[in-house]
Amino acid sequence: MEIDFTLGADPTAAYRSLDNGSASAVLFLHGLTGSPVSWVPIARAIAAEGVDVSVPQLPGHGTSWQDMDSTGWSDWLGEARTELGRLQADHERVVVAGLSMGGALALALAAAEGAPDEIVVVNPALYIDSPFAPLLPVLRHVVRTIPSIGGDIAHPDRDEYAYERTPVAPLATFHRALRTLRDDLWKVTRPVTAMVSGEDNVVSPRTLRALRSNLPHPPRIVALRRSRHVATLDFDANTIAEAVLQAVSTETTVPRQSETGE
Repeated sequence: MEIDFTLGADPTAAYRSLDNGSASAVLFLHGLTGSPVSWVPIARAIAAEGVDVSVPQLPGHGTSWQDMDSTGWSDWLGEARTELGRLQADHERVVVAGLSMGGALALALAAAEGAPDEIVVVNPALYIDSPFAPLLPVLRHVVRTIPSIGGDIAHPDRDEYAYERTPVAPLATFHRALRTLRDDLWKVTRPVTAMVSGEDNVVSPRTLRALRSNLPHPPRIVALRRSRHVATLDFDANTIAEAVLQAVSTETTVPRQSETGE
């Protein structure tokens, strides 16, 4: 599959291709402080295979961190749920693919009523891996922003256009939501493919341990050996695109058996 990483005039804008007449669709969800650009090259490649795709811009993203400062988990999940409903109304099968926070959103959608048919998560965030994470509810009243967590890409010529600062108040809502999400993983009955980078400076291995321990069925695990956190723009982007296309094409009634990606 050929992936074109050429950027459009507005690289952080939402992207949709819904005129393919496909019975299936893919909803792509980007990460915290990121934007649709992290998924657009892969989404375009999937659309070229005749599958409808949607890459929404989550509230407060793709503009400035000041815009993000007044949003939070409920806004991002609400947008993801709305877009999922739109796709489900017009398609027989919908797959959700999420990167980092987008992976957490995908899992939250899968744990709720009206779940997608399958999910693919790339370096999903189920914890905020910082010693300051427990202090976020208090810290949000003292510090407005912290340094960015974006840009963890091995490829020297790729950029996810993440914010230079991360607002603390939205991050605190994310931290709180993740505790609930980890407790709700047992509700995820649809197949899960978890794609994990060999070097990730944002998400630690305990997220994968949580998936293995708490999902009712073992996830299919695929190793992304040449990529860092934003693997969708990195050296293993083709592997991710192929996994998404496989999820679209596979009619499953029970989860697929776990793989290691070895």
